[in-house]
Amino acid sequence: MSTTLRNRASWTFGLPRTVHAFGVNIFLLPLGIATSVLIARTIGPAGKGSLDLIIATAALLAMVLSLSLPQGITYVVAQGKVAANVLASQLVLVSVLQSLTALAVLSLLRFTGYFQIFLPNWGLWIVAGVVVYVWVELLTKFWAAILTGQQQIAIVNNSELVGRVTQFLSIFILAAGLYLSGRQLSVGLLFLVTLSASILINLLLLTSLSFKFRLLRDFTGLKSAIAFALPCYAANTAQFLNYKLDVFVVGFFAGAQSVGRYTLAVSLAQLLWLMSNSVASVLLPKVAASNDAGATIQHTTRVTRLSLWATAICAVALAVLATQAIPLLYGEPFRPSIAALLWLLPGVVIFTIANVLAAYIAGIGKPHLNLWVSGISLVITITLDLILIPKLNIVGASIASTVSYSVSAVMLIMFFVRETGVSLRQILVPTSEDLNFARQLVQPLLRRVGLQRAI
Repeated sequence: MSTTLRNRASWTFGLPRTVHAFGVNIFLLPLGIATSVLIARTIGPAGKGSLDLIIATAALLAMVLSLSLPQGITYVVAQGKVAANVLASQLVLVSVLQSLTALAVLSLLRFTGYFQIFLPNWGLWIVAGVVVYVWVELLTKFWAAILTGQQQIAIVNNSELVGRVTQFLSIFILAAGLYLSGRQLSVGLLFLVTLSASILINLLLLTSLSFKFRLLRDFTGLKSAIAFALPCYAANTAQFLNYKLDVFVVGFFAGAQSVGRYTLAVSLAQLLWLMSNSVASVLLPKVAASNDAGATIQHTTRVTRLSLWATAICAVALAVLATQAIPLLYGEPFRPSIAALLWLLPGVVIFTIANVLAAYIAGIGKPHLNLWVSGISLVITITLDLILIPKLNIVGASIASTVSYSVSAVMLIMFFVRETGVSLRQILVPTSEDLNFARQLVQPLLRRVGLQRAI
């Protein structure tokens, strides 16, 4: 990759890192909705549910096998403990071992009755595709973690943007071409498009690293990353299961059609995490590299308040719009998604706090606290899923998630207060300074789109 192209990949267009990350995610929001509408209209609830189960299975394998290394990588790179090129070379070998493990797991599952829970009615080709997807996703997470640790977050955001735009355009062109020829998109073809977009994102990140394979026997950096990551691993795995376990439980009790409807509600609700996820991605390396604890705490409480109330406002708007928009955009077969979405929204809003505070807790080197939160929340999720989903279908899954998310947020607030000594008011109640801070952050973004006079 040339120096010019590398510089362009890191462009923030004059925006602060947090605002750039948020701005990219805001742009991805309508793009994600448009992609999901296209998929839903093309293959219906059952087809969408099958595709979601394939992606969820691949994501589950990638999460379990990653050992939470991305967090450890970001931490050690941010603290300057490792040479990025050496670490990247070692991670190539790590990812190969992880993907071979994924192949072994899926191969063993094929001889059990549990395979149908994860990949119903699919043959060997989808197993191979999922393994490749896992390998690509692991490498992508590793490259993104290195760049994030180097504070090159704009490259990560821009690469994601290019990949998702390409994915949407590919699906649109394929759908149009097949429609004109009297055919429709299949689940398998949609999975291949998704895999191709992931490969593109991976290559964009890789070229931005100026990577040259150079394997050394000095594993100090990798060991440091693993040492930091392992306490995070159980917490991240538990939290991931909090997000994804209900998909498999819904599939087991209610079938792929209900999965398609439920994942629609989840994907729309979790769009509200765009701000808090953007803040968290910037906050972790910032906290890890900071020598001013007081300023970091003040910044964390401020962005927590801003994220919470901005998300709450957006949730109200989404609740009002969804009742009409879901049947209109996705079709009448997806109307049951409305109730599931409305039950999810309170928990999603409250969990905004957890997204931000968990990044701070990890950044100060105490990921074991996040483990306690995720472990307890997972127990709640499993218990309520098994009780409520057989009785209430996807609404039961939403209620279970909202309760679990709320417990996570309350526990993280307690840990944060204990670690920092701040009051509950400082975390939750917005101030006049917050409004000024928000204006300062948003001004460059609005200036870029010609809305400077509005503020």
